[in-house]
Amino acid sequence: MKTLILEVSLLNSFSITMSFKYCLVFVLLLNLFLGRAQEGNYKFNNFGNRSILLVGNVTGSVSDLGLTYYNPSFLANTDNVGFSLNAKAYQLVNLKLKSSTIDDAQISSTKFNSASTMAGGVFNLFNTRFAYSYLTKSNNNTNISYSKSYLNDDILNQFPNAKNHHANINLNTDLKDDWTGGSWAYKVNENFNLGVSAFVSLYKYGGSSLVNHIVESGDDDIAFYQNTVSFNQKSYGLFMKLGANYKFPKFVVGLNINLPYLEVVKDGSFSYSKIVSGVGPGSNQYLDYNFDDLTAKRKVPLGISVGTGIPINRGKFHLNIDYITSMTKYTRLTIPDIDTGSGEQEPVNFDEERKAVLNIGIGVEYRLRDNLKAYGGFSTDFNSLKNSANIFDISTSENKSINTGEDFYHLSAGIDWKLKWLSIISGITNTNSSTSFVSPYTINFGDSNITNEPNTQLKYTRWQFVIGIDVPILNKKLKSFSSED
Repeated sequence: MKTLILEVSLLNSFSITMSFKYCLVFVLLLNLFLGRAQEGNYKFNNFGNRSILLVGNVTGSVSDLGLTYYNPSFLANTDNVGFSLNAKAYQLVNLKLKSSTIDDAQISSTKFNSASTMAGGVFNLFNTRFAYSYLTKSNNNTNISYSKSYLNDDILNQFPNAKNHHANINLNTDLKDDWTGGSWAYKVNENFNLGVSAFVSLYKYGGSSLVNHIVESGDDDIAFYQNTVSFNQKSYGLFMKLGANYKFPKFVVGLNINLPYLEVVKDGSFSYSKIVSGVGPGSNQYLDYNFDDLTAKRKVPLGISVGTGIPINRGKFHLNIDYITSMTKYTRLTIPDIDTGSGEQEPVNFDEERKAVLNIGIGVEYRLRDNLKAYGGFSTDFNSLKNSANIFDISTSENKSINTGEDFYHLSAGIDWKLKWLSIISGITNTNSSTSFVSPYTINFGDSNITNEPNTQLKYTRWQFVIGIDVPILNKKLKSFSSED
């Protein structure tokens, strides 16, 4: 993930205690995990009322507003759904970090907030079917602060009269990607349909970090260290989807091609500052860099989805395969070399590289009675990021990439209750991942460091509670009004 670029190469006099180091690593990982799940995993969020309850396994069987996202060709042979509100979702997210290094300590965080949304409708015009939709593809805003006051031998050796030491870290990340677009479909014949969707994407992505240390000595001397890093990336562009479906005697097959992202407007900025004062003769420093109008790029690779809907008795099976191609390493933000305190100009890497991903999924729907259907689904969601921006130490020549291996698994269950004037869709989804990793513990803090810990476990759990409505009556009313005219 590119969410945070954090310089933590502190002066020797500001050694960090073990407890502070592990809490620091945890908040870093929390930002890393929440942001990367929406950037590196392609099925983390789903759209469309029934499509959510099928975990997006609807390339060959979509029957709601989600068709604009999953396969626009079904617009040609679906019932007119009128106006639709995507199932409003609230999510409970829990992240746990467990390590045997500090006496089997377990650190956890729980958040409750709203999830991504979608709205839109389907209408007829000139004897052709159109659809419009708005969706929040990604939305993540995290602000975490941690403070610690302590004194240890390293500090007292450098500052014998020290009576207080306070360390503070603040991490912020903000990711938002809004899509607005429309779809068109053409019925080639009774069995074969084609469709296309075009979405304008408004993408904004930023992060910042603040680290400071203050040492107060008995003679009222103050030693101060502060390090601030921030970046912003803006990208406006176009996503296009080409869909097709063919109806065989006993089932339907659908194909959807997600074309690579076409970037139109792009911009980036980066700032870095460092202040060291009161440490000793020749140790004071003040560095301040601000770069605007940086060369920025955003890339999203080609994706191909194939699915089928197979009716069986009172229900239907939904099968899906999604393949997303790899992407060679590229620079998301081109940042000039800077001096981070060593007296030499050093590079700041902000790169990204993705591997090819193959996801599979299955969904099931079953008619309990004429106006009530039950839904369930399962899907894999493998991480695609192979290389990403270094977020821990921009002054380190290695510029190691941090990968926590976020391979998610999605489960869902819910119902669709059809009433006279509308349909109510409600349900629950579960997303989980449990990962062992090593890389994040290869972090140096001046003379202190966190050594490799092979037994570290990172467990992520998300529960989404969803409810939405379809209002087909609106289109019937509009049609009656136009006939009266």
